[in-house]
Amino acid sequence: MKMPFVFLILAAAISHAEVRRALLVGIDAYMPPAPGYKPSEMTRVRLKAIHGSPSRLKLDSLKGAFNDAQSIKEMLIQKFGFEESKVIVLPNPKQAATADNILGLLQSFLIDAAQAGDMSLFYYAGHGSRIRNMATKNASGFDSTIVPADALLGVPDIRSKELARIYAQAPRKHVALTVIQDSCFSGAASRGAMARNRLRAQPPDLAISVNEILDGPLPEDAGVLVISASQEYEPAAELASTDLNGPHGAFTWALLHVLGTSPADDRVDRIFQRARALMQSRAPGQEPVLLARNGLIARGLFGQAVRADQRVTIAAGRVNASQVKLNGGLAMNLHEGCELKRIQSTGPGATPVRVRVTKVNGLTSSNAVIVEGAGVKAGDLFEMDRWAAPDREKLRVFAGAAAPPEEVQRAVAAANELRRRGVLDEDPTVHPPTHVVQWDTSRWTLRANVPGVKGAAIELGRLPQMLPAEALVNLIIPAPRNLFDGRFGGSVAIADSTDNADYVLLGRAGAQSIEYAWALPDVTEGDLRERPPARPLRSDWIAWNNGAEAALSEAALTLARVGGWLALSESAAESAWPYHLALEPAGSGRLLEQPEVRGGETYRLVLTADPELLPKAAFIAPRRVYVFVVDSWGHATLLAGKANLENEFPRFDGVAPALPQRIELPGPSFDIGPPYGVDHYFLLTTANPIDSPESILNFEGARTRGATRLPSDPLARLLRNTATGTRGAVGLVPANWSIEQLTIVSRPPEEK
Repeated sequence: MKMPFVFLILAAAISHAEVRRALLVGIDAYMPPAPGYKPSEMTRVRLKAIHGSPSRLKLDSLKGAFNDAQSIKEMLIQKFGFEESKVIVLPNPKQAATADNILGLLQSFLIDAAQAGDMSLFYYAGHGSRIRNMATKNASGFDSTIVPADALLGVPDIRSKELARIYAQAPRKHVALTVIQDSCFSGAASRGAMARNRLRAQPPDLAISVNEILDGPLPEDAGVLVISASQEYEPAAELASTDLNGPHGAFTWALLHVLGTSPADDRVDRIFQRARALMQSRAPGQEPVLLARNGLIARGLFGQAVRADQRVTIAAGRVNASQVKLNGGLAMNLHEGCELKRIQSTGPGATPVRVRVTKVNGLTSSNAVIVEGAGVKAGDLFEMDRWAAPDREKLRVFAGAAAPPEEVQRAVAAANELRRRGVLDEDPTVHPPTHVVQWDTSRWTLRANVPGVKGAAIELGRLPQMLPAEALVNLIIPAPRNLFDGRFGGSVAIADSTDNADYVLLGRAGAQSIEYAWALPDVTEGDLRERPPARPLRSDWIAWNNGAEAALSEAALTLARVGGWLALSESAAESAWPYHLALEPAGSGRLLEQPEVRGGETYRLVLTADPELLPKAAFIAPRRVYVFVVDSWGHATLLAGKANLENEFPRFDGVAPALPQRIELPGPSFDIGPPYGVDHYFLLTTANPIDSPESILNFEGARTRGATRLPSDPLARLLRNTATGTRGAVGLVPANWSIEQLTIVSRPPEEK
């Protein structure tokens, strides 16, 4: 759906104090139909442009849309300097999120009241849909819409062209307008074995249509930066459980994390890249869109210039004696015990000040106590100095309900019958089933497999009855007894439903025995070809025998390690380092441009300078550099930094050497081979060498190779816990390290 983030650079000189306004809409519940409802004057005018009459009778409720709007409000006030009086959230006690209120406030509050140099934000979270347009240039024949709260009263959706006409007024007034939309219409087919994430999408109302064109250029063609939560034919997922206080849209959840852990004037392309990678770790079928013109990709969130100082800072709010309220919390990855230092003033009498977080209150708020120095004032800026790594799980799995042995055997017999009839889906991670049969505590149920929509399950009598004539059925064999009750330790936790799980347990009747595997919900191998998920698709199929539970535990820990490294690469504790990792085809002298490689190809590892983070004439303290790759099966291989030999960069051999723009890492080139899939290359830099990097950054299964002693260095202990999938306190980690990931899709050699 192409109506999301809109950013506009100012086209005229600012002649007054800049004012920032925001209209935030988050719709979870929709007004029920009301006989005798009389449409407003605005609605009657809008209905004249529509052929037919709106006919919707039902809209699915959401759980995280209003939470999204409230969290965005908190972020705007604490991070971006919006005044609370200039932020309107719908619905509120005085105004519902009706079409009249949305369109009216968008026009009057964000456009009419704004002056040249102002910045306005429109944010929408809720259902998206489409409407047939006889004059549209879209190949589908439909235009995008957003669904207002009064849609079931006969009020038509708000069409994309209606919104575009309002947006177009902002550049004419030299007002910077930002529009964020976390909704979309999903035209995707059924996938995977289990529906997990709720979708912010509703099918179009086919009883109505329009015949309209948009005069003038599209907003992005007029100099607007556009980022959408997903493409118009893909689902926009809602996460039932997150680490940011309740459910959120997957896009907004990722965006909040990225905005919280980035400088306030960070570049839009960096924001997009990080949000995309983080979002796809939880919603792998969702692909955001970035459209940029006229250099907007290198500007800030609201079109502002990017400052040279790219440090992530946290401001002090209220100060009472030694107690400090910090404007930073969960979104900035703050945890109890983190220590921050005040950014020193260059004036006389400046003294070092350090605070320690004592309580995290929410998304953008924490309590801290002064542990060194004095004289903290509201508005003082702090940066991370020592990070307290949270001791929490990195993976949540859902094993489902156990079934009596006789029901398990009945399921095996039913699977064999389905196989004989040619309608059994042997592996739902390969072929998306049309229907799923599974055990639900005390009964067998059948449901159609629609991604993100949990339709009513039909209770079955005897298996395999009541199946559609043309079907591909996935019959999930339940476990014969409850698995892992209190047995999972380390970084894996048991989820209470598929909504809260990263992986689900699938069971199938194999040729020789029952087999089980951990798998991503809603994902198939087809997604690996189109939009690969950040995590491995599934574990190996493991035969049920006396050692099956231990093998399944090890498989889950292997998957947890991948999640741990992905989470660590998004940490706010890392300090920026002015080099990025890249692959270079051996002998080519050029960098790999597309994130895709093929079996049999040969590559070298190189570091490339970030032109904005690398000063032209400055000293950069050398760091130890390690590069390791985690393949699609969760196995890790250390590629650079072995034995801490020749891994300190940049190297200074002269009196005032120029900082290199390119560093070729020593060591042999490497070949691409199986297993093929999504590979994560990690660049880890530290001020001090890691003790025995081979024992930490090489691992297979659920164990590391080499030494098993616990490192004394807090960073090495944190890395060891991540590599082994274990938990435990690691102590305060100094902020003189960095980690970044480079995701590459490896594919088999092309066959002629």
